[in-house]
Amino acid sequence: MNRIPLDRQKESQAIEVRVQFGKEKNFEAPSYYTPIQPVENFRLMLEGKVPFWMPTDEDTFTIIPRIIPDNVARGYVMDAEPLALEENGGIDMFGIEWEYVPTVGGSMVKPGNPKVADICDWEKIITFPNLDDYDWEGSAAKSAPYLEKNRDKLIETWIFNGLFERLISFLDFEAAAMALLDEEQQEAVHKLFDKLCNFYDDLIGRYQKYYGTQLILFHDDWGSQRAPFFSLATCREMLVPYLKRVAESCHKRGMYINFHCCGKNEMLVPAMIEAGVDMWIPQSMNDFDMLVKEYGDKICLGSRMSLLPPETPDEDVVAAATAFVTRYKGCTRVFSSGAMFARTNPAMAKLMREVYFQTREEYNKLA
Repeated sequence: MNRIPLDRQKESQAIEVRVQFGKEKNFEAPSYYTPIQPVENFRLMLEGKVPFWMPTDEDTFTIIPRIIPDNVARGYVMDAEPLALEENGGIDMFGIEWEYVPTVGGSMVKPGNPKVADICDWEKIITFPNLDDYDWEGSAAKSAPYLEKNRDKLIETWIFNGLFERLISFLDFEAAAMALLDEEQQEAVHKLFDKLCNFYDDLIGRYQKYYGTQLILFHDDWGSQRAPFFSLATCREMLVPYLKRVAESCHKRGMYINFHCCGKNEMLVPAMIEAGVDMWIPQSMNDFDMLVKEYGDKICLGSRMSLLPPETPDEDVVAAATAFVTRYKGCTRVFSSGAMFARTNPAMAKLMREVYFQTREEYNKLA
């Protein structure tokens, strides 16, 4: 692919303002001229090639449809009809009640009264939803004008409550953790995860069919602030085979998987790679530089940009961008995360543009 030199003046121009889906409300954001479409640039990184610039979450368009009860229950809908605050929470697809906590911007299952007391009995208690019951056509029609306007970006859809999180929602945390270790319970967990994979495969196919989804963010937290919830060996035995099936559900359709996995999980990255995960954005308690050095050729890693005060002088913004780009010089499988802050913080908006300009020049040299 021919490399086009940076034209800072031309690529500084906002060619239009587009509506983007937001959690509390939809918002407008500028769209800039780029030498290739952002979705093409993202694919270059995902396929191990040199992009034209460092991909960023600005280059994605996220839809999390309200027709899926899990999204409402978790308090995270992003589509043509955002949720009002009082709508967050409620019953998910599997009949579990979630309580929305405004101070943390998310939901949790009320502990102490699990739907399943013994995982060995889950088949008698848990009813899997019928995805035909949801108004896919109606949802797709409402969001279609926004999606069509943003087909030059990577369309991303989230799946909440992956494997371990789903187990927690049924059992509460302590019992879920024990179920991964107890030989008498492991067979039941394997059966549950097997059926969940079939369900997720159907769901992923519908996301592609109705919204044109290209990237699935699969939500399954594996750790706390200090350490993973389980060992690498347990992860490989109990979770990797099924996460791999979810990844294969994406890959067989030409889609990618972004693994949302909070916690200090750096020791579990080999499991993510073995499962076929394409992307992971580690939280700050992880050793990002080590991850890039050890695994940067096997998985795309998202770097969370440091938050600048809104009044930061322009020269300090440029210096921060230079430090950021220099830190990852030569590594073309790192992408940046910071678009959410750029919506209301002018310094962060300038930082993201400056990183774009500097990586345009740096990646042209690498290519």
